[in-house]
Amino acid sequence: FALRGSKSKAVNILDENLATVNVDRDQITQVINNLLINADQAMPEGGTITMRGENITLTEEEEYNLPGGRYVKISVEDNGAGIPPNIIDIIFDPFFTTKSNGSGLGLSTSYSIIRNHGGLLKVTSRLGEGSTFHVYLPAVDKPIPQKSRDKIDTNGSGKILVMDDDELVRDVLAEMLSVLGYQTELARDGEEAERKYAEAMQTGEHYAAVILDLTVRGGMGGKQAMEKLKEIDPNVNAIVASGYSTDIVVEDYGRFGFSGYVTKPFELKTLSKVLSKTIRSSGQTEAAKI
Repeated sequence: FALRGSKSKAVNILDENLATVNVDRDQITQVINNLLINADQAMPEGGTITMRGENITLTEEEEYNLPGGRYVKISVEDNGAGIPPNIIDIIFDPFFTTKSNGSGLGLSTSYSIIRNHGGLLKVTSRLGEGSTFHVYLPAVDKPIPQKSRDKIDTNGSGKILVMDDDELVRDVLAEMLSVLGYQTELARDGEEAERKYAEAMQTGEHYAAVILDLTVRGGMGGKQAMEKLKEIDPNVNAIVASGYSTDIVVEDYGRFGFSGYVTKPFELKTLSKVLSKTIRSSGQTEAAKI
């Protein structure tokens, strides 16, 4: 669903006998979604995004900075404008972005997820021809026992106001909320979230919950936005979102008026749990903590 509503089409070319990898399914899904949306945004007029999956064997090569062995290589290829040589080496750096309203955390978060899985995320690109992001994940020889997965509630209802300064994060979160059954309204910063919330109150609409990004570069972040929303509606039901679980607002979210928190990268299961608990307990003393 990452490409739903876009002008791009996806083509999958996968080896029939792809090796097994031991991964967190939600986190790797987040990485693939990020790469697909980036590829789509690189082609404003649309195009073809090719995703390949293949088994490879790496030797001890410094180029990859990975142990020798068997890997599954996933490549996401677009035919957009390509990445300029002067920035290709820093696109995975935190907060680097070429988007005026982006936070620069999408690719750096994806890079960290893959590294935490013992793999690597690389990019190759030619100006005027497109870019390809390559994910390397270690293959395992033995079958991985499937963990029991909590059932994800997809029967959510109501409208969620999402505030995040990264367009990619907003788009992915909107898709995740759609899967869970919610409608969404999007805001780039606290000022826009405040305005949309006030307009909804004036027209008699109601947001089931608000998800506020804690840090917004050059604009009003979640903590300040929460104070403004409290002035508009003392009963606002808000969830703080951050990539830093040790931030004081995240650790003690209730003191700042929030009903719960979610950490980036978002996981569908966690998002479902937090929303279900906060919406169910809205107006009560119980708060949700995941």
